Amino acid sequence: MKKIAVVLAGGRGSRMNSDTPKQYIELKGNPVLYYSLKTFEDSFMDAVVLVCGKNEKQYCQKNIIEKYALKKVCAIVSGGKERYDSVFNGLKEIEPVSYTHLTLPT
Repeated sequence: MKKIAVVLAGGRGSRMNSDTPKQYIELKGNPVLYYSLKTFEDSFMDAVVLVCGKNEKQYCQKNIIEKYALKKVCAIVSGGKERYDSVFNGLKEIEPVSYTHLTLPT
């Protein structure tokens, strides 16, 4: 069974009083989002679905995924109005799991 992470990166970071969304603010020369994705890149996870703002997909593809050669990001999807909408959008990108191989206790 594949292990797939869903990374939510669609927030605005309004409490930080910054024009730059917090996931793109640089920390030690790299955007904060890079560190999250790199952790999964180096982990046992098989793939990553990245959920970002609807107008940020190309930015993420070019300036994070391609720039840092992150190979496990299998999809970049738009977030929703609320956090739970974003989670749902990310989960929709994951292939359905077959449970036919499970043996249930009687």
